[in-house]
Amino acid sequence: MTPHESFDTCMRAFADALGVALPERADEGDEVVLAIDGTEVSFREDAGGGTVVLAADVGEMPPDAAGAFAAVALQANYAAAGGTALSLDDEAGELFATSSLPLALADPDALSRAVEDLVDTAAEWSRLATAFLDVDEEAALSRADDEDASPLSGVPDFIRV
Repeated sequence: MTPHESFDTCMRAFADALGVALPERADEGDEVVLAIDGTEVSFREDAGGGTVVLAADVGEMPPDAAGAFAAVALQANYAAAGGTALSLDDEAGELFATSSLPLALADPDALSRAVEDLVDTAAEWSRLATAFLDVDEEAALSRADDEDASPLSGVPDFIRV
């Protein structure tokens, strides 16, 4: 059996390469959660059993979910965001960065690269979401009433689509 033939052997090989112990799981199909560079990354096997799916919490969806931030997030998904997609847990209002890797290719090196990309992307989107939450809506509205003000003044560059 190669390290790629099952999710469990893949995760054991990855944990061995990192020098960490895998957490106990109640059932074989449960996700594995590891803290990597201060970010909790969950690993699970897709329903078909052929793919490792990774997810990392980005944070709270800004309240302007139907506005500029959502437009930028959708644009990033369309552009594939470096192989990482953004997803939203509607009930919790939380954003997640997700990616996947075929189990057959998920050796420890490839999985490490995928995790590094996921963690970097999640951190960047977390920074952007936080910056969007910090936009002073009252100041932005008063600038909107000022005919001489640029409609984008005070709005972070990342939401300028």
